[in-house]
Amino acid sequence: MAVESSPRMGEAEKELIAAESDLGQAKAGQLPQLDLVGTAGPAEDADRPFVQISPVPSPEGFLTGRLRDRDKDDIGVFGRLDFALVQPLFTFGKISKRKQAALHGVQAQRAAKENTRGEVILNVKELYYGLIVAQQGKGAADDAEGFVRDAKARIQRLLELKSPSVEETDLYRMEVLESQINQFRAKAESGAKVAYLALKKAVGLPEDRDFRLDRSELPKDTPGLEVVQESYVMQALERRPDLEQLRAGIAAKQSLYEAAKADLYPSVFVAAIGSVAGAPGRERLDISYFPDEFNHAYAGVVLGSQWHFDFGIGSNRVKKARAEYEKLLHTKEYAERNIPVQVVKHYQDAVEAKASFEAYEKGATAARKWVVSAFADFDFGLGTARDLFDAIDRYGKNQGEYLLALYQYNIALAKLSNAVAEYRSGPQ
Repeated sequence: MAVESSPRMGEAEKELIAAESDLGQAKAGQLPQLDLVGTAGPAEDADRPFVQISPVPSPEGFLTGRLRDRDKDDIGVFGRLDFALVQPLFTFGKISKRKQAALHGVQAQRAAKENTRGEVILNVKELYYGLIVAQQGKGAADDAEGFVRDAKARIQRLLELKSPSVEETDLYRMEVLESQINQFRAKAESGAKVAYLALKKAVGLPEDRDFRLDRSELPKDTPGLEVVQESYVMQALERRPDLEQLRAGIAAKQSLYEAAKADLYPSVFVAAIGSVAGAPGRERLDISYFPDEFNHAYAGVVLGSQWHFDFGIGSNRVKKARAEYEKLLHTKEYAERNIPVQVVKHYQDAVEAKASFEAYEKGATAARKWVVSAFADFDFGLGTARDLFDAIDRYGKNQGEYLLALYQYNIALAKLSNAVAEYRSGPQ
């Protein structure tokens, strides 16, 4: 649900569509392209010109003449349509290399979309575990507060009986402990509200719809450490979508670099060109030697070549394209060096957190027995109020440390799962 409704996934999808559009443009570059230019405007009306012959022969003995126009004073209109249908034949790689670059660009965006999917899943896991631990924190606070209330009631009763085994300071000490527990509960409640709203937004639920989690306690048996550390590193290097994105990006930049070099060479093409023009007020001159720009119709096929020259623009584009290509090579090298470090860190964080929560879990059992024993000793006059305070205080702190370690364990496993791209092997 979160993946389907995530705005980030929508953004990634549009980036992919844009890349596919670039590929479509690159493929279309090898197809014919048609340019049409239509013009219209005023033209002076005129009849066909004539040749005025001179009666006096030239020194060579030829009769000479002069072409005389018969323009009129009236202004008419003319219209003209020119077209050129150009088919590239050989471009030294200008088109093919850009098509390859666009294809690799699509592959890069697909990998980027996968990477975004993994980040969305990780974010939901963090919010999910955050909400659970906040709710458990409230329960732990209620549990500790119950012990404090019982201890206060016992101390208060003994104070009323003027018992020498308790003092007013014992009651004050319990009240301080109670205030600390209330502060802890307030933080847990605030965190639960924030996590609830954030998780609700993350999964795309409407404002008027509530939800309940499928569990009330953080899992202690989440799989993740069964595989050895080195296997996770290999899995990350093989399956990480950000590495796939980098590889595709490098291939794209390499193709663009080669295309920039191809721009320095000519392009050969075949073209069908033609033009049609007409001016109603002008008489047509059907003499091929004298082109008539206002009345004509012609078309033909030509073979041509285009070669652009500049003074440093093209060569510097090649340098820039090469630098961008080599930059990504360094980025890939950096990623391949640091991804194993990232995986090992998450793995060791999970190992450490697992050992911590297991130790705190044993401590929680012992601390609860300590509290029960302290209450029994106090009731029998064998223990002091300070013993009660120490037992309850230690129990509450141990519960908080246990929940924090268990939360960190699940978060470390979630980050490890994301770091090795486990989400690509099945639902998360």
